[in-house]
Amino acid sequence: MVITQGIPQVLQAIIESKHKVVGIVDCAPANEPNKFLKAAGRFLTSIHYSLTSNPVSLKLFSRKMQIPYYYLRKGDSKDLEKWVRRVEPDLIVVFSMSHLLKENIFNIPLYGTVNIHYSYLPEYRGPNPLFWEYYDYRLDLGVTLHYVDKGEDTGDIICQERVFISPGEKLEATGQKLAYAGIKLLSETMKALENGSVGLKKQPISAPTPRARKIKPEEYNKLIKWEDWGVERVFHFLNGTPKYHPTLLKKSSLYRLVFSVRILDYKKCSTSGYKVGNLYKEKSGYFLACRDGIIHVEMKPSLDNFFAMIYPLIS
Repeated sequence: MVITQGIPQVLQAIIESKHKVVGIVDCAPANEPNKFLKAAGRFLTSIHYSLTSNPVSLKLFSRKMQIPYYYLRKGDSKDLEKWVRRVEPDLIVVFSMSHLLKENIFNIPLYGTVNIHYSYLPEYRGPNPLFWEYYDYRLDLGVTLHYVDKGEDTGDIICQERVFISPGEKLEATGQKLAYAGIKLLSETMKALENGSVGLKKQPISAPTPRARKIKPEEYNKLIKWEDWGVERVFHFLNGTPKYHPTLLKKSSLYRLVFSVRILDYKKCSTSGYKVGNLYKEKSGYFLACRDGIIHVEMKPSLDNFFAMIYPLIS
């Protein structure tokens, strides 16, 4: 059984393996939207599905694959427990949850419950490891497969692997590397579980890094150390955090919903006369001013931000 959000590569890889997926649990976002937005999301995605046969929600994906589906809200563990016992999984795989799984759930399967976490634990425990790894300019990332316990990413480590990235590497490319490593580790672990030969490593109580918390959009610009960071570091951080790029516009919410921002490249140069952190438009196009250079960006009308908002609204 898989607990996740969206339709990640991990889920597709499990389905394509020889293992049978007996259930898919769609974890609700931490802050659920109102009924109107959810209805709008369902309507738009159903139209998209009817026209393309390509599901963009986990619910439609589960229906297409004919796999039992459950929508999990926070505090719903009793009903979920009944459902999990009914589908009888040998193993639960967790990838991306908005809240911690309760003991009455993760102890049900014969082989327990494992989580794929995008960091080299105990580094960057928490829901947002990639954001803070990019923030700290870490190029030695990692993937960890560990058992789920009562804590937050504190369970025994089954296996893990370092994943190295380049300065300025975009999140999409990094995500592909991490997904490939995570799928490989999970595949190896499922084989080891069948053979009864899984090795475990206890985690230390304390972590060497602060908790990888989620941030609010309004924090994004304030977190960037425009006066201290060189243009290369700002460029690297921006490439790893595209979700927050609309906040760079410093405009109204509607404006940010209609326009998209894409990071292009950077150039070291004097920025005397410009205020660092501000977006400027000249004949050559748009750019962000840094203390020792500029970052070229592309701005254009786009519905990407709108659909990014709608996507988690579907249940």
